[in-house]
Amino acid sequence: MLDPALKRVFGHAASIEMLVRAHAPEYAGRIDFGTLRKLGTELVGEALVRRYPDMLWTARVRDGDGRIVILLEFQGTDDRLMALRAAVYGLLSVQELFRRMRPAPATDALEVLALVIYHGRGRWKAPTALHTLLPRWVPGDYHVISRDPEEGGATAAQDDLAGAILRFEQERSVAGTQAALRDLRRIGEETGSSFDRFLAECIGAALVSRKRITKDQLREGMTMAQVDTEYERSLEEFGRKWFRQGRREGRRQGRDEGRRQGRDEGWRQGRDEGQAAVLCQLARRRFGREAAARLADLLGDAPDAGTLAEAANAVIDCATADEFLGRVRGASRT
Repeated sequence: MLDPALKRVFGHAASIEMLVRAHAPEYAGRIDFGTLRKLGTELVGEALVRRYPDMLWTARVRDGDGRIVILLEFQGTDDRLMALRAAVYGLLSVQELFRRMRPAPATDALEVLALVIYHGRGRWKAPTALHTLLPRWVPGDYHVISRDPEEGGATAAQDDLAGAILRFEQERSVAGTQAALRDLRRIGEETGSSFDRFLAECIGAALVSRKRITKDQLREGMTMAQVDTEYERSLEEFGRKWFRQGRREGRRQGRDEGRRQGRDEGWRQGRDEGQAAVLCQLARRRFGREAAARLADLLGDAPDAGTLAEAANAVIDCATADEFLGRVRGASRT
């Protein structure tokens, strides 16, 4: 009997019920055969090239909202990779079921029953389970690679390029970007000059897109060390820019305040308050909101010129918030 005749016979729900009861009795008591429904798909092309299961049925379970997918494949030859084909067909069918059904069924309520009707000569010798065919592989298992190593059940590795890239891509603070660049620089240098230049090209382009460095700072044949240096140079220029702006703003505020409360005292107070405000804004951009709040507490309502000058230098020189705040705290005590 050829495949077309078998498809015709088993195109009826009663045939499917008898098939399951006779050859998969462990499912028979759970399936609500009154809900059997045949899904129409382009199962076999004009050339009888099989790309999907020969037949696909779905039914509800008797108790609960679960569904069982019944796959039928008609075989005239013993196919040693049939377990692999059945797994692929099952996954494609479940994917199709999720796409068609609204709302989609719960993932823990889906089962697949694959049945192969063999009408060839001789005995069927191929493995009937995928774990027998591929004992070293568990289909569907995968590893999670994320910014947080613990999220994927792994520990941070010194040569974890993916983890370093994710941290760099998701980090927006200055301190976090500096740390990510140090990791990427080390990985590039340890891997080799060719890869180091390739990585520098990728990371440099990302920094340009974030407007952290300019296109002019990128040069042909750059290394990760040079990218790191250019980023630090941009930070220094950024700090000088904001400090100059703070001085201008302070003078302006000082002039305005001086007209009302006395020119000399007003100019000094306005200048200092303006510089303090700009320094807090710069500290927030570089070290985060908490560091800026702590800086504001240290400077107080009337910061002295020496503390302001030390804070201006520290915001450029220091690499971490703790180091920065420590220098400001020391200056305020002297």
